[in-house]
Amino acid sequence: MIYFIEATEKLLRSEGISNLSIRKIATEAGYNSATIYNYFDDLKQLITFGSVCYLREYVARLEQGLKSDMRAIDQYRTIYQCFNLCALQTPEIYHNLFFGKYSDMLGEVLHLYYQELFPGELEHFSTEMRSMLMQGSMAERDRIIMERIVREGDIRPEKAAITMELIIALHQNFLYEACLRQEQLDTKAHQEKFNQMFDYLLAAGR
Repeated sequence: MIYFIEATEKLLRSEGISNLSIRKIATEAGYNSATIYNYFDDLKQLITFGSVCYLREYVARLEQGLKSDMRAIDQYRTIYQCFNLCALQTPEIYHNLFFGKYSDMLGEVLHLYYQELFPGELEHFSTEMRSMLMQGSMAERDRIIMERIVREGDIRPEKAAITMELIIALHQNFLYEACLRQEQLDTKAHQEKFNQMFDYLLAAGR
């Protein structure tokens, strides 16, 4: 199984998501195409597994950016800033991972990836952050940190759910726009716009 994931990762980086095929991946891995279907339902599912490697840079940025003495709301802001810096480099990959056909199984993929295939990649994070990073659903990822934001008094309990839902919807649109506009996108302006709206929503939840 890991051979196909690594082959997919290599081809994603060299050829791009739109140029992949089962045959190309099988050839790169040194197997025939039929063998892939013993492990994966289709190309999109295999791409989901192979795409998790793109989260490594995000995880590395996050490890550098998060500080143990940060308030939860500042950690939340840092999480999105690090995520977006990486996502804007390959928006199709990130959108497919978190909002694509197999996004509902991303949690299962991440648990397999981080617990069985590459168990050392999250070892430097706190238990809370490891739990968040292994969630496939954006709502579950955000809920973990949002609960602490509420406990620290930076978001009112009755506004937590709607604040989180609006931020996730904003983020989905942020990635979708980046996918559509690609080379024409002013990434700095796009991220600044997101940050302004993100902070507006957090302020509205106080």
